[in-house]
Amino acid sequence: MTFIEFKNAYSQLKNDDERIEFINNRIKQLVEEAKPMESIGMGINGSYDSFIAPTVGIASNETQFFSKLVLDDMGVYKEFLDYIKNDVDGQLYGEPSTINVIQYFIWNYFGYNAGNVFQRMDVYSDGQDYLSVKDLRGKNIAACSERSAMVQNILKFLGFDSELVFGKINSTESHAYIIFKAGNGKTRILYDPMNPVVYKTGDGERYCPGVCLMSEEEYIQLKKGSNFTFKYDLAKKLFVGNNECFEEPRNYTCDDIKYSLNDDSLQNKSGFTR
Repeated sequence: MTFIEFKNAYSQLKNDDERIEFINNRIKQLVEEAKPMESIGMGINGSYDSFIAPTVGIASNETQFFSKLVLDDMGVYKEFLDYIKNDVDGQLYGEPSTINVIQYFIWNYFGYNAGNVFQRMDVYSDGQDYLSVKDLRGKNIAACSERSAMVQNILKFLGFDSELVFGKINSTESHAYIIFKAGNGKTRILYDPMNPVVYKTGDGERYCPGVCLMSEEEYIQLKKGSNFTFKYDLAKKLFVGNNECFEEPRNYTCDDIKYSLNDDSLQNKSGFTR
């Protein structure tokens, strides 16, 4: 199901019962089709292009030493559609508006800040193997891996061809972000849910999604280990306009570990095979 197909199907639903049935069927389909990983995240794989099932543990840089996060809040998808008042045509009319809505939904769910490692340790240090994403709700401590993982699932739910990438930002800091294809299937967009673009208006500082166009060649080179330099042109065109934009340097890399499927088992190996 593509993004357009999702919108067309959802727009035809007449009442809440039909919407709930559609959402449940969609989630069931995505879980059944999800790749059978036990864990994903920093140091485990370089990227993951499937829906993340609620049984998959997600490791961030800190949580390798504690518990892994699971995306077990299956009410998020209905909540997201309720957030836009089920108006998929009016509020999800194209990729820019969709990403903008997702950004604000993620902020509303997790909070605006990421906290610090000690605040995160307070939540993650209870000795359990897995931590529910519900335990991060509203606490202002969710970092890039948790936010990007939820974005990955929302994008998959909506029918996008998206990929959750684990690597680094500015060469030193472990980082998770999203790469997805626009509706025409040719253009790739890097989207960093953790790092919005900051710009000035007469009312003060404002924020918009951290999105950047990426060519196919740039995507291939990123997967081969090259740096990708974030460009602010797309954010300016879509959101910033004539306002002053704070163009902080951003360089993204991708880890050199990727899963491969072999007889229903998964093995880590270097290189990027699809």
